[in-house]
Amino acid sequence: MLTKLSSALLLMTLAAQAAETLRVRIVLVDASGLATPVPRLVLLVSDNPPTAEPRRVRTGPDGSVELKLAPGSYTVELDEPVAFRGKAYTWTQIVEVAAGRNTVLDLTVANAETADSARVSADSATLLPAWRDSVVEIWTPTNHAAGFVIDSTRGLIATSHHAVGGATAVEVQFTSGKERFKVPGRVIVSERDPGAAVVWIDPQALQSTRAIDLKCASGSFAAINYKETVTAITASMLAGKEVSDGVVSRVTPQAVFSDMRIGNDGEGGPVFDENGALLGISAIDDGNREERRRWNEAWVVPAERACAVIATAVTKMAGATPPLATRLPLEPPTLAAQPLRASRQDAAASGAAAKPARTSAPTVSSSDFDITLLTPALLRAIEPGASGVRADFGNWAEYVRDVDQVIFVRISPQFEESLWKTLARGAAATQGVMLPPLKSLTSNFLQLRAYCGDAEVTPIHPFIIEHRVAERPPIREGFYVFERGAFGPQCSTIKFSMFSDKDPKQADTKVIDPKLFEQLTKQ
Repeated sequence: MLTKLSSALLLMTLAAQAAETLRVRIVLVDASGLATPVPRLVLLVSDNPPTAEPRRVRTGPDGSVELKLAPGSYTVELDEPVAFRGKAYTWTQIVEVAAGRNTVLDLTVANAETADSARVSADSATLLPAWRDSVVEIWTPTNHAAGFVIDSTRGLIATSHHAVGGATAVEVQFTSGKERFKVPGRVIVSERDPGAAVVWIDPQALQSTRAIDLKCASGSFAAINYKETVTAITASMLAGKEVSDGVVSRVTPQAVFSDMRIGNDGEGGPVFDENGALLGISAIDDGNREERRRWNEAWVVPAERACAVIATAVTKMAGATPPLATRLPLEPPTLAAQPLRASRQDAAASGAAAKPARTSAPTVSSSDFDITLLTPALLRAIEPGASGVRADFGNWAEYVRDVDQVIFVRISPQFEESLWKTLARGAAATQGVMLPPLKSLTSNFLQLRAYCGDAEVTPIHPFIIEHRVAERPPIREGFYVFERGAFGPQCSTIKFSMFSDKDPKQADTKVIDPKLFEQLTKQ
């Protein structure tokens, strides 16, 4: 005779064998016909008639959830109403789970009940999956920003004027699931007033990417009022795409102001109203970037004003050749910020014994520049929070912290006295300490072309670090990022040709021993 325990185990085994799959999907369609799955909604599932408390489950990123249930009748209902594009919905559905087959229950606007109000909103959650692939990353030499596809046929991308600054050539990075690629882009128009910019890429790179319609042709622009909710999609470097919600604080013909908080590296993405209509382009102020705050209150370039910039861009494109669709190098696919951050936390927890060994970075000099070769390991040897220009990476501080498996080439202009002393003098002057006059730099960095043998090596990023000095133009350093194995024994020679603003056509060339890179990559 079976014991009570073995009987219970037998019943559980039989129940598990008899269980069938119920899949519940929540997909809502907005006024434009766009179908969007709704993640993170709580559903209550109970048997009919109820024999226990309802089971609480939550929809995943694709708006669905799967349950294992014994055949029978069940009630599926939403925990609380959800707001979507200005309306509130809820569901109470009876579903029959049949033996021998899987069951699918679709919850849509068609079988929903309307509610008077809702505390939970699906607007932000549905905007990101709907438009994630249409939002891109834009890398300029001095800044990282977001942008979004506005015309797939022409290859046009909108972003903010402040995001691209004075750049004319940029890199545009797409991420769709596990697929990542980057192509060259050309800034066709960038206007401080109204605050929008248009980037042109080869249309072939867009393939099936959906454009986000600014409604320039129809002129049916979304209106927004004080205290209404707005949502921006951002794209931070090495961190993926996210949404940021805010409440409108002021509306003018030139801009919409809100308390949305956007990182220094994430402006330029699309902003939507609470009904999912595109409102404009996110932007932050020049003063915010100078202070290098991590998060900033953003304002919105209205779509109507952006359309005038787009019209100018289309005119300028006439008869011009689009940028190449050449795929540019990317950071290694195994790149992850978490291991590096964890290693720093472990080092801090275990004390000095866990700190990286301090190794000098190889440095060579040409006629006009000092060239320093760096790896992430060498950069991590710099104490967190260290001060001084050698620890100043401008807008690329977070990139330096998070990236791995690359080589950095830092190219510093030479002075009649040391660059670092010159910058120190400028810093002292801002504190009221008057030191002898600054001496002139021999040349300010403009561009690097690197060669492995006779083949030119394309960098992952051609970064620039700008140092502000009182009453002087910015001092520019090159900070180029290359694949870890780009240089080494496979190169018969390694040659760097550096160009300055003093003579943009005349290269200052330096031949570098391949053994330096071989030693560097072993650290």
